[in-house]
Amino acid sequence: MAAPKKYVKINGVMKLNPEFKRWQESQTGAGTATSLPNSAQALPVVSCMEDHMQLNDDLGTNIPLAESTDATIEMMQDSEFCADAGMNPDTVVDELGAVLSKYEVPMGLMNKLSPLYHHSMTQLMMLSEFQALEFIIDDSGSMQCATDTKDPVTRQPMSRWKEAQLRLKEMIEILAYVPFNQIVVEFLNRRDQIILTRQGRAPALFIQDANSKIDAVFARGPAGTTPALEKLQESLIRGQGKSIARYFFGDGTPNGGVRAQKEIINILRHRQDPAGNPMTFISCTNEDDQVEWMKDAEELCTYCSESDDFKDEGLEVMKDQGAALPYTKGFHLICTLVAAMNPDDLDAMDESVPFTKNMLDNLLGIQHPEESYRYYFDCFVQAQRARTVEGPSDQLKKNVQWNYNDFLRAPMAKDIPQVQQVKQQLMNM
Repeated sequence: MAAPKKYVKINGVMKLNPEFKRWQESQTGAGTATSLPNSAQALPVVSCMEDHMQLNDDLGTNIPLAESTDATIEMMQDSEFCADAGMNPDTVVDELGAVLSKYEVPMGLMNKLSPLYHHSMTQLMMLSEFQALEFIIDDSGSMQCATDTKDPVTRQPMSRWKEAQLRLKEMIEILAYVPFNQIVVEFLNRRDQIILTRQGRAPALFIQDANSKIDAVFARGPAGTTPALEKLQESLIRGQGKSIARYFFGDGTPNGGVRAQKEIINILRHRQDPAGNPMTFISCTNEDDQVEWMKDAEELCTYCSESDDFKDEGLEVMKDQGAALPYTKGFHLICTLVAAMNPDDLDAMDESVPFTKNMLDNLLGIQHPEESYRYYFDCFVQAQRARTVEGPSDQLKKNVQWNYNDFLRAPMAKDIPQVQQVKQQLMNM
């Protein structure tokens, strides 16, 4: 049986063809052909040039690439980028396309990892500008507890320790295809430290070495307490005068309880050069109340983000953005890596403000026809109307009447006066 068209237009809106999804699942024997839980409602994912060509063929039209994707293509043809990422200029498109397709990363998001161009704020730092990417892992005894995240192989619930190991390896797999200076993996209690540098190696060799070192150190199970405050203080003092992107994997309350939580937030609010020292909290637990302080830090500190597992984060994004935004596993991975460095789009998805058409196009990598953008906007409004009111801020987010034409025309949401007014009202609350 020949493959059905991958992409279709339904009422003028571009989508993944449900028939293609069913066909692909029958061919591979895999449980699902896409990481999108709502693929029948979401806009299509275009991860590589092959996808883009197929989109044009299937729809019988020419869908232009977004500005961010043009910049990504330019980046892939740059010999310096290829050398820094350990790739051959002749094979870089295929190599990069393969990893983007594996995780269903929308093409536009690759631009977020590139030092050459940034479509929203050119002064934001890219990964290669940080002297180190520092991953701090909670190895306290509670990390032995189970989460509701399933092991991708056994489909059984993982321990928090195993979830941290898996998510770390997935993030490093993406990093293997872009320039960076140094990756450091540390722990709260043990003295083990992993230092990873490119050393001219191709991505596959780098990933093999990184995974071997990570698996070796994670083979010893977690034990001890949670000195998160002390570790972050030590890291910030040690890194004074440097630019370091920090990622903290944890599952609960730090030693010192509420006092320590408040002190962590206070330190992050007053840290030097927040843009050059972004902070990402990665929660590895199904006990949300234990990591609420991480979400508080995201709200109160600049260049600070909090990321749950893909399933829970996807539900949050759908609640805030609506069913049309194609929040894939790859979208989640890129957000975990760089949302803290992108406060105006990736880290603003939960602020209950729609993306402008320009922002949506650049994130997803293609220039959507207006019918598709209108569909996204209408889905956003539906989610907004369905919002559960748990306080004054929810009531404001639920009741605001956004002007469609403002978002159709403005480059970025923050440029719209109504958005500025609503954000000010929320801050005052």
